[in-house]
Amino acid sequence: MSERRLAVAGQAAVVRQQRGRGPALVLVPGCGRDHRAFDALVEHLPGREVVVVCLPGRGGSEGAAPGTAAEAADFVAALVAALGAGRVVAGGHSYGGAVAIELALSRPDLVAGLVLFDTGAKLRVHPDILVGAEALAVDPAWAANLADWRACDAFDRRAEVATIRVPTLVLTGADDALTPPRYAEFLGQRIAGATVVLVPGAGHEA
Repeated sequence: MSERRLAVAGQAAVVRQQRGRGPALVLVPGCGRDHRAFDALVEHLPGREVVVVCLPGRGGSEGAAPGTAAEAADFVAALVAALGAGRVVAGGHSYGGAVAIELALSRPDLVAGLVLFDTGAKLRVHPDILVGAEALAVDPAWAANLADWRACDAFDRRAEVATIRVPTLVLTGADDALTPPRYAEFLGQRIAGATVVLVPGAGHEA
């Protein structure tokens, strides 16, 4: 994969990109992660067009971290337009999955399919995590992490996901404690035709 810089909504953004067959698989990382988050996964996708997003506020993408998953989805839509990628398969891990869901809901014209890793239609964050993130956010490097956790805690599209009408793959670790398998099962029940894959022995990150 190669790193690429481009202008998105008047600010510099950075992505990791692998050239290949389309439609492009556009991947959004989870809380506090950047465009390097999916390097190991992309090694298993030779010949596929893949773009890994770096949301604002981290890893070289300018601007403040989005305050909600919907704001992050707006950024991804603008990035897709800047790349000239056309319709894409949107994917994401955890918070990134929430962003992909928001993109499918707000811009169905851009989304040809979804790949959702360890995520849900609602992402409640334990208060202790938020308190810890707030304490660490005195360091500007942690500001994006706090914004991501808050955006996760506010995310709730349980009533809307049933309107999604694109092929959807939902993958989750059988031992995931942060987004348990019931989250994936809910998505599978609500999104018509969705395929749910439970990965034995896997947690939230692997």
